[in-house]
Amino acid sequence: MKRLLLLLLTSVVPLFSFAQGTVKDSLYTWFSYNFTEPGEYTIRNILVEEVDKKPVQKALVVIYSGLSIGQKIKIPGNEIPQAIENLWKQHYFSDIQVFMKPVGDGAIVVNFVVKEQPRLYLFRFHGVTTSQAKTLKEETGLKRGLYITPNMINRNKSRLLKHFQEKGYYNCQVQIKRIPAVDLKSGMNVPNYETFEIYIEKGPKVKVYDFVFAGNENMEDGQLRKSIKKLKRRKNKINIFSSSKYIASKFDEEKQNIVTKYQSKGFRDMRLVSDSVHQINPRRINVHVSVYEGHKYFIRSITWKGNIKFRTSLLDTLLGIRKGDVFNQSLLDERLFSNPGGFDVQSLYMDDGYLFFNMTPVETGVFNDSIDLEIRINEGPQARVGGVHWVGNTKTSDKVILREIRTKPGDIFSRSEIQRTMRDLAAIGLFDPAQMNVNPKPNPADGTVDIEYKLAEKPSDQIELSGGWGGAGFSRRASLIGTAGVVLNNFSTRKLLHPKLWNPVPTGDGQKLTLRAQSNGSNYQGYTFSFTEPWFGGKKPNSLSVSIFHTVNSFDFRQRNDPARQVFFNTGATLSMGKRLKWPDDFFSIQYSLSFQRYKMQNMDGGFYGFPSGFKGISYNPSAQIILSRSSVSDPIFPTSGSNISLSVQGTPPFSLLNGKDYTKLTLNEKYKWAEFYKWKLDAEWYTPLKKKLVLMTRARFGFLGYYNKDLGYTFFERFQVGGAGMFGFNIAATEIISQRGYDNYTISQTAMGSQQGAPIYNKFTTELRYAITTGQTATVYALAFAEAGDAWQSMKSYNPFQLKRSVGVGVRLFMPMFGLIGLDYGYGFDYKNVPASGKAGQIHFFIGQQF
Repeated sequence: MKRLLLLLLTSVVPLFSFAQGTVKDSLYTWFSYNFTEPGEYTIRNILVEEVDKKPVQKALVVIYSGLSIGQKIKIPGNEIPQAIENLWKQHYFSDIQVFMKPVGDGAIVVNFVVKEQPRLYLFRFHGVTTSQAKTLKEETGLKRGLYITPNMINRNKSRLLKHFQEKGYYNCQVQIKRIPAVDLKSGMNVPNYETFEIYIEKGPKVKVYDFVFAGNENMEDGQLRKSIKKLKRRKNKINIFSSSKYIASKFDEEKQNIVTKYQSKGFRDMRLVSDSVHQINPRRINVHVSVYEGHKYFIRSITWKGNIKFRTSLLDTLLGIRKGDVFNQSLLDERLFSNPGGFDVQSLYMDDGYLFFNMTPVETGVFNDSIDLEIRINEGPQARVGGVHWVGNTKTSDKVILREIRTKPGDIFSRSEIQRTMRDLAAIGLFDPAQMNVNPKPNPADGTVDIEYKLAEKPSDQIELSGGWGGAGFSRRASLIGTAGVVLNNFSTRKLLHPKLWNPVPTGDGQKLTLRAQSNGSNYQGYTFSFTEPWFGGKKPNSLSVSIFHTVNSFDFRQRNDPARQVFFNTGATLSMGKRLKWPDDFFSIQYSLSFQRYKMQNMDGGFYGFPSGFKGISYNPSAQIILSRSSVSDPIFPTSGSNISLSVQGTPPFSLLNGKDYTKLTLNEKYKWAEFYKWKLDAEWYTPLKKKLVLMTRARFGFLGYYNKDLGYTFFERFQVGGAGMFGFNIAATEIISQRGYDNYTISQTAMGSQQGAPIYNKFTTELRYAITTGQTATVYALAFAEAGDAWQSMKSYNPFQLKRSVGVGVRLFMPMFGLIGLDYGYGFDYKNVPASGKAGQIHFFIGQQF
C-alpha cells in the first residue's frame, strides 16, 4: 500500500506544484496533502500567465476551466484535473500547467500557466482562380483569428480535397505551408500568428474509361454497366444526362444498383466482393468490380395467411407473381407495398380503411433453387377519420381549404383520398407543392386517425407584363407588343367593403380577378376584365366566370382623329358556368359558355384580312360553347406526371338556314350582319417523368372551323393564325392565334391561305424535353428542347395531316409568382423555304405570360 501511495504521489505532485524553470520556485510553496483525507480549500484568486510571457485572454481561461473564486475544492480531488481537461477540449493551448499557493485560513491561489496555439493571420490560395478561391474560403470557413491545431489543418485539407475530387479532380493534391505572420503595413512579425500558403494542384479531370467486372458468369458486362445510372464510362458514347467524371462518393451510391440488378434476376445471395480503381493514364481510370453471384432462385409457391377482407384470388391477381417466376425481391416489394400507380396490396387495404394493417413476406422453405413464400397479413381493425386539421394558411380562408378536402371526419380512412386531397390543394395554385405535407396521427385505442395537412402559401397574385417583338398588322411593321395587368388569384369579394381586412387587397376566398390592358401603340389597344368564382353558391364546385373585353385594331397606323383611319372594333362579353364531373372519373369537368361580340369596321371595305370588298358595317357574333376536359397534372407550374385533355365545340345559331332569305341577293351589310360558324378544337398534352427533374411533354392540337351555308362560306372571324410566338400586336380580325416556333408570326396560315387572313383548319404536334433547374417557392426555372410540326389548310379538300412544317429548338422558362411565365426560345424551321413570308430559318421568340 505504501508503494502504491508513493507512486500516486510522484505522478500527481508535479501537476499540482510547479514546473521547474517556468515560474519562479519561490512563488509557490510546497504544501502537503494526503489521499486518505483530502483537504478542502477555498479558491481565493485565479491567476493566468503565458509560458513565454505573451498576452493571453485571462478571462477566457478562467471561464473555460470551470473554476471560480470562492469555490471550495478538494486537494487531491476531481476539480483541478477536470479544469485541465476542460481547457484541453478547447484546442486553444499547446501546453497547460497548474500551480497552487496556500495563503492561509484554508485558502489557495490557483495559477494557470498556458501556452496558446498559434492563430491564423492570413491565408492565400495558389493554383486556383479568384472566383474559385472565394468559393473555397466559404467551404473551409477559414478566417483570421482561428486557432491552428493539427486537427484544424487536416480537416481543411480534407475539405479541399473533397471539393475538387467531387468535381472530377481525382489526383488533386493540397499542401498547406505554415509561415510566420508578417503585418502587411509595418512588415514586422506578428507574435503567435501564422499565415497559410495553400498550394492546390488540381491536375487533369479524371474520367472513367471503363467498368471491368469479374465473377459475373450469368450477367453480361453491358447489363451491369447499364445499372450504374449516374456514372458512365468514357469508352461508351457520350451521355448528356450522366457524367463520366469519377467521384468516389457517387460510385459508392451506384454500387447498390449492381446488387439490385442481380437480385431482380433471382440472385438473392449476390454480393460485391471488392472494388478498386486502376489509373491507366493521368486522365483515365478503370473501375474494377468483383462480384459473387450465388445461385439463381425461382418461386415454388406463394401462400397467403390472415387475409379475411379480400379473397386470395384477388391478392394473387394484384401480386402478379406466379409459380416458376424468377425470385425478384424488388418486384415483390413493389407489388406488396409501393407500386407507383397505387396497384399494390398495401394500397388495397389502406384505401379501405385498414390503417393498422401490416404484412410480412416470409420464406418458409428454400429447396435447392426454389423458394416457398408465405405472406402473413394482420389486417387489424378498419380505421375511420377522426379530426381533420390544417396549418399554414395565413391568407387563404379555411373554407377554401375545406372544400378541397376529401377526408371528412367519420369517413373510412383512405390513403388515395389523402393523396388526391394533396393534389387538389396544389392544383388551386395557392400553395407550394414542394412544402406541402400530411401527418396522419393514428389512435389505436378508438380505431381512428387524425389527419393534419401542412400547407405553405406561395405568392399567387401577379403583376402581368406580357411582351413580345415582331411584325404586326397589314404593314408588317415591327413593333413592341406589351401587356400590363393585374391578376389576383386569391381575391375575395366578401371583404371588398371591409378595408380593414385587406392585405393589401381583399384576399383569401380563392376567386380570380383579372384587369389587363394590351397595346403596341396606335396600331392596337385591348382591354379586358374577368372574374371567376370557383365555387358559385359555396356548396358545390360549380364555377361562374364573367369577362368583358374591348379591342381596337388599326391597320394603317394613322392617328386616332384621322377620319380615313382603317379600324376594326371588337367588343364582347362572355358568361361561363363550369361543373366537376364524377363520371368517367372525377378528373373530368364540363364548362358551358355564352358569348356575344360586336364587330365594327371603319374604312375596312378594301378587302383586308379576308373581309369582303365593299363591306363596311357592323357584324354580331352570338355563340355558345361546350368544353369537356380532364386534368390530372401533378403541378400547375412544372407538371411531372398526368395529362390535360380538352375537347370543345362552339357555334352560332344557323341564321341563314332559319330566316328563309336568299343570301345570293342580299347586300354585303345584310349578308354579314350575323356571323355564322361552328368550331371544333382538341387539345391534349401528356407529362411523362423520365428521371428526377427530367420530364417529357407531348402535345397534340387540332382546330376546325365550319360553315352552315355555302353561299356564306367560312366566316372571316374565328379563324386560326398559325406561326410565331403566338403573340404579336393584336388578335387579327378576331381570330385565334396558334404559336409555332421556328417561323415568323402567322406566316404558316398566311402561306396556306395566300393572304393574311386566318385558316379554317390547323394541326400541331409538339414534343418537349424539360429539365427543372429549380422549383422553389420564389421561382421555377427549367430548360427545354423541343420539336414541333404543324400546318394550316384552307379547306378539308386540301387537308393533309402528313403535310407539316417542322422545327426544332431550345429554350428556357422562368416562372415568378409576381410576373407569371417568362420565356426565351430559339427555333429552327426546317421548311422555311416553303413559308416565304417567314424570311429565314432561325427565329428567336421572347414572351411573357403564356405557354406554347
